[in-house]
Amino acid sequence: MSNSFNNWANIANALIPACTEAVDSTAKSGKAHIQDQIKANGQVRTGFMLESVYASTPLGSDYSGGDKALPEEKPSSNMEAVIGVAADYGVFNEFGTVRMPPKPFFLPGLEQTRSDFESALEIVAKRLEDAGK
Repeated sequence: MSNSFNNWANIANALIPACTEAVDSTAKSGKAHIQDQIKANGQVRTGFMLESVYASTPLGSDYSGGDKALPEEKPSSNMEAVIGVAADYGVFNEFGTVRMPPKPFFLPGLEQTRSDFESALEIVAKRLEDAGK
């Protein structure tokens, strides 16, 4: 019996790199959407909060830190990414305070990333299909 149709090893070898790249691209897209939402909300005064948005993925991080920045959160596996806001006051802008109404930017930015995630999954599926040929 021929085993030319059995390409499970190729598919398995393609899975992790394809998923890692999907995680990376989706996180970077999410970061950009969050920054766009901050701008759309008019939440740029000094630019610190805008510039403190970062994506930390298995392929790297663009965390910039600084004296007033919260520490970077890092992913715990190559199937995860962290999108964060290192400005310690970001949470108050997102959810508001007793004296300030919320101006959500993080959750709306992530929601705008849904289609990018779906596109990344389509690329993963295509790469696995190609590996199985």
